[in-house]
Amino acid sequence: MFVVNPNFREAHEAEQPELLRPLSVPLLNAVQGGLRKYGQPLFDALANPPTVKTILKEPYADAEQVTDELVDVLLTPLLSPGAADVVFDTLSYSAGPLPEPLLEDERLQAAVQICFGEADPWTPPARVRALERFRSVRSVVGLPGVGHCPHDEAPELVNPIIVDFVRSLNVEAKAAA
Repeated sequence: MFVVNPNFREAHEAEQPELLRPLSVPLLNAVQGGLRKYGQPLFDALANPPTVKTILKEPYADAEQVTDELVDVLLTPLLSPGAADVVFDTLSYSAGPLPEPLLEDERLQAAVQICFGEADPWTPPARVRALERFRSVRSVVGLPGVGHCPHDEAPELVNPIIVDFVRSLNVEAKAAA
């Protein structure tokens, strides 16, 4: 399994301080429910090229990578029917598994390779590096100067890591056969 920028979802129930959970979890659920139910006008107001371009410039370390073509590639499906529901469901997904419990599950037999952009403002580097402690994780590779979308921002760095990982799996499979 190859993971690019694991998602820790700060709004996840488990991420809330235990002492504040009785207040924070219902509040988060209310906000998320409100977005799902009443968020379409907000979504419609934000789903336009200038706004999407501005939003994308936050997680991209190199704002030059946020091209009109990238905006179009992302915006086109966002303008299809039902897209707002998918976006709000994604933003509101705060109960499912986080990376750590998945990786510590002893039933996980897959080898895991992780890479991430060290300049990603949404993914805490120390927390990503800490994933190396799990048995299934082969390595965690930080990419300096790269933001939230390393596969798009720096494919010349990410693609060789993927190729090497797949080759290593092929070698192991042949050795085991």
